[in-house]
This record gives sequence, structure tokens and C-alpha cells, in this order.
Amino acid sequence: MRPYFEYYTANLDRWPIELGVDLALIEKAPIAGLTHRVHLRLNLNHPTADGLCCQEESALLLAVEEEILSSLPKDSFCYVAHVTHRGRRTIILYMDGMPQPGQPLLDAVERVETHTTLLQFEEDPEWKEYLEYLYPNEGFRHQIKDRRVLKEFERRGDDPARNHSIEPVFSGLDEQGALELRKALESVGFMVGDVANVSNNGVTSWRVIGKVKSPLALSILDDYREIWMALAKEQGGHYDGWSAEVLPIGEGDGPASQ
Repeated sequence: MRPYFEYYTANLDRWPIELGVDLALIEKAPIAGLTHRVHLRLNLNHPTADGLCCQEESALLLAVEEEILSSLPKDSFCYVAHVTHRGRRTIILYMDGMPQPGQPLLDAVERVETHTTLLQFEEDPEWKEYLEYLYPNEGFRHQIKDRRVLKEFERRGDDPARNHSIEPVFSGLDEQGALELRKALESVGFMVGDVANVSNNGVTSWRVIGKVKSPLALSILDDYREIWMALAKEQGGHYDGWSAEVLPIGEGDGPASQ
């Protein structure tokens, strides 16, 4: 069975990079016995202008991946991620040793005729690349959640070009931090809807709910998120995500949030 990948984007060397990662592996990484990391690079035949994969080629790459992975013994590898950057798709596996001549992976890659390939191997028994580079940090995990929520808005027939009332939520603050965060948000153009003392499992802290009118787009949310996380951190709290109304809302639908 193929892993379920979550996707996030960033910039590397002034080029966009898209990472698809199996987040579920965080609970068991590293897997004993899978000590070697494999990078299988496929040069894209028709990259977009920014070096990413077009929709047409994506289906072909999926078929190539399936053929290669299906040739490998089930317990000999773990497919953890793929990365698209500067006209290349890199498949990242952890395997049970350095491939030797005649090993199924080498034979499968040799049979690929649709793309130019390159294989690289390195010992990484602690899965440092997965844990320290591929697994998303807090900001990227919020980006993944944003993608999920935007898909839900789309499913409900929302018009993302319309201005939505987006409400970011900040928590874990003391009273002074909440007041300072309110000032900081207002100083950079955001409104503040609520500043309140709340109790959760017997622990009391302050919560701030901001507000901004804006279209819903991942690029806009990326910019907002960077500001919100930085301001919350400065005041000793943390950014928890956002909520907004779905426009238009069908019968029985309500607000969506992350």
C-alpha cells in the first residue's frame, strides 16, 4: 500500500520546493533495520516555469514510482517522502542495506525509460533526514492544516475570491502578553475581536482572537501565518490556527476552522 502523503511548500535556493511526506512515520521512526537512505532522482520532462511538476507529468511519475516500489520486497524498504525542486522529482526511501548488483531496486531503476534517473545512497540509521529535514516544523504543519481546510471550503462551494472574516486564535498568554499582543496585531493592520481569560483542564491563561477581512488563498495565509506566529512567540504564547465563514454556505453548513 502506498503511504498517504501530506504536502507543504517552501523556498530553497530561491526556487519553490514541494514536499510530500508520510507524517504517520513520526510515531515509529527510525524503523529498526532500515539503515540506509536512498534518493532516486527523476529529471522532469516538462517542468513548470518554477521547476515544479505539471499535472500531466504527475500521472506518469506515479506510474514509474508504482513500478519501482512494486519490485521491492515488502519489508526491505519504507517510502517516506518525495521532493520536487528545480525540475527534479526525488523519491526518498529507507532500506535495509546498501543495494548490491542484482538487487531489485537497481534492476527496476535500470528499466525506467521515461525519465533520466540518478541513485544516491547514504547510511542514516537514525533517520536524521526524515526527522530533521523532511518532517515539517510547526509553521509547515499549520500550512498542511490550511490546505485541508481550504479543500473543505472548496468542497462546500465556497468562493475563495470573496472577502472572508478570518479569525486567528492565540493562546497560552499571560494577561500582559495578551494586552501586548493586541497592540502588536493592531499595529500591523489586524483587528482584534476578543481578549479573554480562559480555563482549560484547570489551567488558566489568556486567549486573543484576531480578525482580518481577506480572500482565502494559501499564499495569503502563508504571509499571515508568518506574522501571527512571530507575534505570538514574542509575547510567550502560540498561534493555534484560524476560523472563517464559508461563502456561500449551503444549508446545514457552518464555519470551518483549522
